[in-house]
Amino acid sequence: MEKSSLLQTNQEKEPKRSVTGINIQFLNIFFIVITAIVFCFILVISNTVNNRFHAVENAIDKFITCEQSSELIKESANYLTDQARLFVVTHKTDYVEAYLEEINITKRQQKALEELEKVCSEKDLALQRLKIAMEQGQSLITMELYAIRLAYKVIGTDEIPEQIRAIPIRALDENLPKEKLQESTVNNLFGEGYLIYKTRINENCRLTIAAIEQQIKDELNVNSNELGSNINRLRLLFLALLIVNILLFIAFAYLIILPLEKFKTSIEKDERLNVIGSLECKHLAESYNEIYELKAQNERSLLKKAEYDALTGILNRRAFDQVCKNSSEKKQAIALLLIDMDNFKYINDNYGHAGGDTALKELARILTETFRTDDYVARIGGDEFAAILPQCSKSATSIIKQKILSVNEKLVNIKDNIKPVSVSVGVAFSDDGFTEDLFKRADKALYIVKEKGKRGCEVYEDNYVTEE
Repeated sequence: MEKSSLLQTNQEKEPKRSVTGINIQFLNIFFIVITAIVFCFILVISNTVNNRFHAVENAIDKFITCEQSSELIKESANYLTDQARLFVVTHKTDYVEAYLEEINITKRQQKALEELEKVCSEKDLALQRLKIAMEQGQSLITMELYAIRLAYKVIGTDEIPEQIRAIPIRALDENLPKEKLQESTVNNLFGEGYLIYKTRINENCRLTIAAIEQQIKDELNVNSNELGSNINRLRLLFLALLIVNILLFIAFAYLIILPLEKFKTSIEKDERLNVIGSLECKHLAESYNEIYELKAQNERSLLKKAEYDALTGILNRRAFDQVCKNSSEKKQAIALLLIDMDNFKYINDNYGHAGGDTALKELARILTETFRTDDYVARIGGDEFAAILPQCSKSATSIIKQKILSVNEKLVNIKDNIKPVSVSVGVAFSDDGFTEDLFKRADKALYIVKEKGKRGCEVYEDNYVTEE
């Protein structure tokens, strides 16, 4: 049965398997969705981090504003105290003008409170304490203005600012002599009551700053803890994103890039493709293999139509040369066997040409049965045969020798009991298809077999010297 028929029969026996595997399009969509989800989480957490940073920034601004406002109220109160005290002691009206300018025009205490109200709510302890300090400060201003009014009475001048003139003098102080009145005036600003009020204002300012510091510290702790947690979440998400990208690269490399590289190598060697990789790659490999098998069948069909040896029915020299040419173009690993029938002249002389023909036909039949269906066995001369074994490397040496041993054993008892019939075989291997050098090496190995007494098999070694 011919090789093409055997191949067709084998293909008919093997049902086409349904291809299963990972769909790269689905995998691509899966990774895109995962990446999008991770990015959404990153955006949400980044927005939270941004809000926390703004919260920290606002807390710091609030602290600065509260501290500045508290200090400004204290500075203003001290300034007013100094101006009032200087006037009642020196009776210089410049101090009164500076005092009135502070409470009527500069208004540092009022401005400080307005700035604080911009960053604090009515429930903030800092704002409440500063308002208390402001109320106490207003009491101090009332005491200071009254002391200034008494000082003007001591001076006895009519050039009194209207705001000071409008302050009524208590009956207790109305009829006091100037010495007592001056003493009362100084006592109003340097006495224990005034100092208590002053101490309370300063204490409230201090407590305000302390409350602000504690409040800001609490806010910063909360925000910093949240920031730390969110930053850790961001790190995990970026790590997850990195892992997703690594998995994506590995998946594409394993399912697409590596299979394509192997496909390229197999195509260059004119071999079937291994059905590997993604579902798309597997479909591609199967489609290619179908085309490859069709092409192989066509090649075998063309080879079948070439000239066959009329006597033995196997390939003749012309067909063998075509096989060698095809092998040379494919650049694939092959083994070349040059086979000589031993004692052919003796057989012809003793059994006649009919006996010689029988021996040749029997040898052809045994060689065809011994070697694979994909191997090419040809008669290239009178008693000279050759075989080309595709996809065969030097690791098959022992198998080839065993096959030749089997051939010689079968030739002992051939048809018509023709004896003695045996073969001498020279073998050479190539990784680049058929070459003239390959033929010379196989011929050299055959020569060595003949030298050793025929009936055997020799594989060419690199230390042999081929004849040019």
